[in-house]
Amino acid sequence: MTLTGLNTISKLRVLLYLVLASFVSCQSPVDNFSQTEAAPDETIVLPPLSKPEIHRIDSLLKRVLKNYRFNGNALVALNGYPIFRASGGFKDLHTEDTLNYNTAFQIASVSKTFTAMAVLMLSERGNFCLDDTVCYFIPEFPFTNVTIEHLLQHTSGMQNYMYYVDHQWNKDDPLTNEDVLQLINDNKPSLNFRPGRKHDYSNTGYTMLALLVERVSGMPFHQFLEKNIFIPLQMDHTFAWNRAAIDTITNIATGFRRRGWRYRQFDHNPLDEVVGDKSVYTTVDDLLKWDQALYTDVLISDSLKAEAFTPVKTRRNRTYKYGYGWRLKEKYGKKVVYHNGLWNGFTSSLTRCVDDSLTIILLNNTNAAVASIVDQMHSVLEKELNSDEFIAKNK
Repeated sequence: MTLTGLNTISKLRVLLYLVLASFVSCQSPVDNFSQTEAAPDETIVLPPLSKPEIHRIDSLLKRVLKNYRFNGNALVALNGYPIFRASGGFKDLHTEDTLNYNTAFQIASVSKTFTAMAVLMLSERGNFCLDDTVCYFIPEFPFTNVTIEHLLQHTSGMQNYMYYVDHQWNKDDPLTNEDVLQLINDNKPSLNFRPGRKHDYSNTGYTMLALLVERVSGMPFHQFLEKNIFIPLQMDHTFAWNRAAIDTITNIATGFRRRGWRYRQFDHNPLDEVVGDKSVYTTVDDLLKWDQALYTDVLISDSLKAEAFTPVKTRRNRTYKYGYGWRLKEKYGKKVVYHNGLWNGFTSSLTRCVDDSLTIILLNNTNAAVASIVDQMHSVLEKELNSDEFIAKNK
């Protein structure tokens, strides 16, 4: 596979990551987590961490994962270099098939980051403007004053489509985003508030954004992401839900939730097939490639990317810490761009501590509290990487 569409700097960055990742241990024992090793080749530029420092961080972060009984894959990168990778547990707790780093996890709402990027790419190509109304491109869309930007920023006021699916859709029938639009039209719900007036997190808005991508591009949403994002970034183990992939790819985790000491498996739900708000499957290594691409102008310009990472301001002049497909916050006085996900046993987090060039990625399939785990891991890393001793040593 070639690095189609990447500029020279971005190609080097991706290639260097691929080389470094190949040196990291890939064992995945059931009751343990594999050891992170630094690359031994001195010709490769390494992050400013010695082997003992990496081993110390490795030990501290594994302790956090074990405290939460984490079943899944984790990765931490500094300046784009993986300094910690861990894989432990089962991709299916009933069959006890062991996880590995190529196991694809449903990343739930972290999928919104890809949906937003697809929309921004089409916008920058001149297919539409973000302040265009959705109904101009989807005539059946019933809300004439809702814009594309309203959907991106969760300020549309649209009600949750999942209610209609749960109560009105046959669980044995396949479901598409077009079907979701039809359900909305059949039920004729009102908006919860005037578009742009408030911020209210909306899965419905992102299902409509995926449909917008399909209508404007003329291709299924999963194909658009594959052609324009996954293939160019060499995200070889990433796909958005589609029947062909689900039927042919075998290394996919199954979602469970814990009840007491037992785990219950989530069966297939037609909502799994609705894309845009969720239903991207990927790995920790592929998500690091995604994270690193966001430091470049490979997919969209730096100026548009800056807009994507700018908090929304409503008509009431209130600011909410959400951009275009990304949550925003400050921690330890530094900027953090992130998104978490929760869906049918899958919990996920992609956390980008951009001021420190630090990335924390967690993929889990047993309903673990990933937000709390990320907080604990971030606390450990903040202490270790910003200690006076470490800073003095690495000036």
